[in-house]
Amino acid sequence: MKQPIEPQGRSQKRSPLAMKCTINRAALKPNTGGSVFVAVDLTPSAAVVAARNRSIALAIDASGSMDGEKIEQAKSAAMGLIKQLRPTDQLSIVSFSDSAAVQLPTSKVGNSKEIATAVKALSVGGLTAMYDGLEAAFKQARQASHEAGTVTRVLLLTDGNPTVGRTDGKEFVTLAQAMREAGITITAIGIGNDYNEFLLQKIAEAGGGMWHHIETTGGGLPQIFQEQAAQMAGTVVANPELKVSIMPGAELADAYTVRPVLNRLPRPKFDGAAFTIPLRDLVAGEEQTLVFRLGVPAKPAGRGTLVRFSLVEVTQDVEVTFSDDPKQWNVETNPYPRTLLSSAEATVLIQRAVQTKEASALQKAETIMKSLASDAGATAATRANAALNEVMTTMKDAQATVMRSGLQLSDSAKKEFLQATTVIGKKKPKR
Repeated sequence: MKQPIEPQGRSQKRSPLAMKCTINRAALKPNTGGSVFVAVDLTPSAAVVAARNRSIALAIDASGSMDGEKIEQAKSAAMGLIKQLRPTDQLSIVSFSDSAAVQLPTSKVGNSKEIATAVKALSVGGLTAMYDGLEAAFKQARQASHEAGTVTRVLLLTDGNPTVGRTDGKEFVTLAQAMREAGITITAIGIGNDYNEFLLQKIAEAGGGMWHHIETTGGGLPQIFQEQAAQMAGTVVANPELKVSIMPGAELADAYTVRPVLNRLPRPKFDGAAFTIPLRDLVAGEEQTLVFRLGVPAKPAGRGTLVRFSLVEVTQDVEVTFSDDPKQWNVETNPYPRTLLSSAEATVLIQRAVQTKEASALQKAETIMKSLASDAGATAATRANAALNEVMTTMKDAQATVMRSGLQLSDSAKKEFLQATTVIGKKKPKR
């Protein structure tokens, strides 16, 4: 950063969310430098949810492998979605096999007969032009995304890998990023055991949404479609961005999102004044948690603002004191942020080990977990904080799964494991 952060008052404008920032150490030794951990908990306010128009573009895999129960689940889910949407909401349907086809251009849901006809007409056969399907859905979604107050999502459903047209994962990520920049969220849904979960995860992450895994049997797809529509109706802020400004000389060393999705963040963009971190849509009733590791520069005795977080109308400063009192130097005032990042880091390492069978990643995770197990501060923080308890439980369940089966998980078990350790607060790996 080029300029020091100017102090701000505590009073804030009325906002659609509450932000709570917690630092693990408030006092540091002067002229030495060090590191601290900062957690950011975001709570969207249900009181400010306005009536929003929803626009959903369905991108449905219609390749030959979708024949039978898979395509029937897709049809059932689409019909159920129609019943949940309002007449003024919009829906489009794109199918993809050897190529992409617009089965239903963006239409008001009030035209229910036309939509139902398009759903029932879905047929399967051929290869999987997934990129073309996602791109065609983008074009449909973009027609509605410019309308004020409209929340727009693409729901991508597939049971396999892209086999025709563009197949490079980097191209999918670039397309997903462009969709997110246009204000469109992507939910990526894999059905069965033959799709590429790594690709769908990357598409969802770049598109600001979530990846879901469902079995061929069990009928879980209609529920996911309904949850998506409900989330859109409860959206408080669409396409939000967290601005992170740090003290000159400080370093943003590491960052994770923890809830509702646990994921290590890539290096955020820096504009010379602040880092920009894209967030998932802020939805009423769905808290979001992030945690950061910050390198602190050597500073003389005194007090200063280490980091400033800004989101919508809310700005929060996190301050540190460079104290001459040796008794304060090693005091951890709140172990919650450190424990949160360590448990998130261990979980991501276990995920990597399961995906790649990388033994060194598992060893690193086990080292972190052993340290946490003997840490009284971490134990106390876990008992006192529900969000941290969820992450610690996820981490321990992940370890139990690996101990039981090693790294030799079936494709189905691997997908279930990765889903359970990525989406926090839902189903966990079975012991």
